[in-house]
Amino acid sequence: SRPIHWERGNIDADVDSRMYPSVEWCEKRGKIGDLPKGKENMADGYSTADTVQSSGKPFWMCEYAHAMGNAIGNFQEYWDVFYKYDSLTGGCIWDWVDQAVWKYTDKVGADGKRERFLAYGGDWDEQPNDGPFNNNGVVDPFRNVTAKLIEVGHVHRNLVVNNDFVLENRFGFTYADEFDGTWELVEDGVVVKSGKFEVPHLAPLSKAKLDLPKFDKKAGCEYFLNIDFSLKADTIWAKKGWKVARNQIAFIPEDVKCVAVRAVAPKFMETDRMVTASVGGTKAVFCRKSGTLCELVMNGKTILKDPVPGVVAGPQLTCMRAFTDNDIWLRGRRVEDKGNFYLTGLTQLRYHARPVKIGKDSISFDVSVFGAKSAGFRHKTVWTFAADGAVSVKNTVEPFGTMPESLPRLGLSFKLDKDLEKMRYYGRGPRENYIDRKTASFFGVYDSTVTEQYEAYVRPQDNGYRSDVRWAAFIGSDGKGVKFSGSVPMFMQALHYGVEDLEFARHRRDQQRINAQLVKRDEVCLNLDIRQLGLGGASCGPKPMGKYMLPASKEEWTLRMEPYSCEPSSK
Repeated sequence: SRPIHWERGNIDADVDSRMYPSVEWCEKRGKIGDLPKGKENMADGYSTADTVQSSGKPFWMCEYAHAMGNAIGNFQEYWDVFYKYDSLTGGCIWDWVDQAVWKYTDKVGADGKRERFLAYGGDWDEQPNDGPFNNNGVVDPFRNVTAKLIEVGHVHRNLVVNNDFVLENRFGFTYADEFDGTWELVEDGVVVKSGKFEVPHLAPLSKAKLDLPKFDKKAGCEYFLNIDFSLKADTIWAKKGWKVARNQIAFIPEDVKCVAVRAVAPKFMETDRMVTASVGGTKAVFCRKSGTLCELVMNGKTILKDPVPGVVAGPQLTCMRAFTDNDIWLRGRRVEDKGNFYLTGLTQLRYHARPVKIGKDSISFDVSVFGAKSAGFRHKTVWTFAADGAVSVKNTVEPFGTMPESLPRLGLSFKLDKDLEKMRYYGRGPRENYIDRKTASFFGVYDSTVTEQYEAYVRPQDNGYRSDVRWAAFIGSDGKGVKFSGSVPMFMQALHYGVEDLEFARHRRDQQRINAQLVKRDEVCLNLDIRQLGLGGASCGPKPMGKYMLPASKEEWTLRMEPYSCEPSSK
């Protein structure tokens, strides 16, 4: 009387099933859903050699979207395909909670208590073990909400509004007007208008056009419309006003243009080691050897400064990230694995600057960025200056040598002054988001601190990125700071930890025990990237989709740095 699911016995079961197929495979399986049995090979791009499954049965993924560490890449794409084909019935995320346990050390902390940490496979020197493999939940060991859970909740919402303002009610038994509807008009990241709307009496599994107000929009501004649905009354699981679905619709900006900044001639001062450019309250000091900034002061505020010779605080081209658990396909389980990113020689880069070129109103560098093997980059920069003290750098990057299938990221890395703790940015937020996990992260202007950007995964790894960033400001306790903006949207990461701090803090599967507790740095480790590799789900599934891979190619973009001020911090 009950339907039978048996992932290894699909021929005898009532439901077809497979663990961890790719989005592309699900698309192929969906296409054969309505074909007569025995005609599966008529489906475009599908081969019966791929699986023992046949048409005429619903398909169910008993495991998918492995949530280990920084994960849940391309989750939206899975559900786009699920809703496209009736035969695809969804699946089970693996799994709910990170399964780590406390382990005590023989150290005593400042509070007089024994030090403890969240332990996983290998922390007792037991062999064999699966390392951090059980830390694969959408909530952490304490059942806290994570950025992963927010993405899952958003993709799973049952009241969906498309770009034409058509509401789809995906509930099976609930009418849409059992919820309240509200809207917000967002102008350049800030809510400027808001109101309520009447939710139509829309039956389950049906669609209807929403009746929303018309909005006047200013030329040169970017607009979004937030449409939310919330509980009308208290329930046993949430209070009145709890949002059960959020939607953000973009108004395509037809007249938003980059504002051209007229360059002015700064006052140059040269020594055998440095070149200093001064204009509009800004002092930019360049190091001839490193080929980048070694000191930047705006309106009397130190933005960055090399702490000692050889430690570069100014922007340098980088491509490495602390590998996530799902980067296993790129990092490799063992050093000798084919395709292991460590074998490319790009994990540690060396910089060789050609002689600086000083023009009337610009300064140019040509830096060869070498890895340990044949691969590297040629990074050309042209620095210009504006009367208001803004500094712009045009970047041209060309790869050379044998490059890997994908880079982890590509952009500029800074070390900002430790006082620039407060931050404000316009982009997707407020929680961590990545190129293939950002649908739940809405555009807005968000205030935070650098410390709050850190996402604590049980095994430390790359974290804290924000996608599609239009601008980001870092502000000191006196209210002064710097604002970054790009010629294209950026991926931004601001932490008190560097790549190697995170990469070598804990052990992975098949490694000997490592437990180097993270020590927070004083400075701000800032990455402003032009491109980014997706997260995917390769810890127990497919690597990122092709559109989220990052093959090395020539890149050009401009980064602008300008003085920024606001009310001083009350802290």
